[in-house]
Amino acid sequence: MSTVTTSSVGRLKLTSPTNGETLRPVAPNLLSDGERLWPHFDDCHYLRVGREALVDEVVSLIQRDRREEALVLLLCDRRSADIPAPDPRDVREALRTGTSFHEAVELLGYGGLGWYFEHRWIIPTYLSGLSLLHWQARRNRSVLEIGAGLGHLTAHWERTGGGDSICSDVVFSHLWLSRRHLRTGRVSVCFDANGPFPLASGSVDAVLGHDCLHYLSDIPGAISEMRRVASSGRLLIGHVHNGEAENFSPGHPLTLGEYTRLLAPSSVYDDAEMTSAWLEQRPPRPLADAAAAAQAFAFVAGEPPRDPVGVLPAPASSRRDDITVNPLLNGASPAWPSEKFVAEYVRPFPYLDGLRRPSDAELSAVRRGTAQDDDLRRWLAMGVLVRPPRAWY
Repeated sequence: MSTVTTSSVGRLKLTSPTNGETLRPVAPNLLSDGERLWPHFDDCHYLRVGREALVDEVVSLIQRDRREEALVLLLCDRRSADIPAPDPRDVREALRTGTSFHEAVELLGYGGLGWYFEHRWIIPTYLSGLSLLHWQARRNRSVLEIGAGLGHLTAHWERTGGGDSICSDVVFSHLWLSRRHLRTGRVSVCFDANGPFPLASGSVDAVLGHDCLHYLSDIPGAISEMRRVASSGRLLIGHVHNGEAENFSPGHPLTLGEYTRLLAPSSVYDDAEMTSAWLEQRPPRPLADAAAAAQAFAFVAGEPPRDPVGVLPAPASSRRDDITVNPLLNGASPAWPSEKFVAEYVRPFPYLDGLRRPSDAELSAVRRGTAQDDDLRRWLAMGVLVRPPRAWY
């Protein structure tokens, strides 16, 4: 594989997370803020603070033309020191040309998180994020997603013609894997959303934070930074946990009143309603005053879009070759991975137990391009049919 890359930093308006200066390419795989150098590979920029020793080592390897070693170090970096790093030998194997998405997930040592990455298309909280984007983001405008993981949402946003996007996460390997298999050719930025965002003010139209805000230690600071980089002032905050309700992996959630004071939202939703609206392909209904006991909320700050994408566009007959059946539905009943998954998702959303694989005749119609748009839209919306990453298995 080639590890010598140039950067698209100019059109991104990236800034240094330490001194705020504009970042400029100075050598292959290196950017400079005038005081220190920052690495990037394949348009995945590593701008994480608190990792000075790692950055210095990676930069040194790049300068000595030992780029694969440098990339392996970044791919071994975890969210925190208490999470075991993968074996560097496995990471080198993941770099091999022809490695499938599933193989790379295994080699990068994601554990239980790997299943989530491989099958996010069927998870109800992912569907609520789609609802948020389709009804609350402005068409043909740019979106920055923070805490994006592999960027499933922004990959969908671009594939369905919503607009351009920038993907960000605190874990570099998430972004690298995303660019290789999901968001091919797109730019990503690795940084900690608890600190300053390394982008110039007004760099994007809107900022999306889905299922991530409650995990941050500085929620007010993150919201302030989101406002700074969003030229329209439009913030889309999805599946944020309610501090007054029980939640799996709750993080550090606030109450509805605390979120409202920080965000001054134009719309507030029960996140479960966002999922239901997506399944029914309709606009979501705002939260009623009496429904403040929701487990999670969705907030929108800023004016509503005049031309949202709305319902899921049915892909043209000539663009259905990459559609496949969700492999979890190959048996007589869905093959859920664990009891935790059933408790967290299936019991609150019993529609999942009723999912079925389309018949051979229906699948044949999909492949021939003769399936009804409504059927195809419904199967895609529910995750019965998926458009998976390149080289999924």
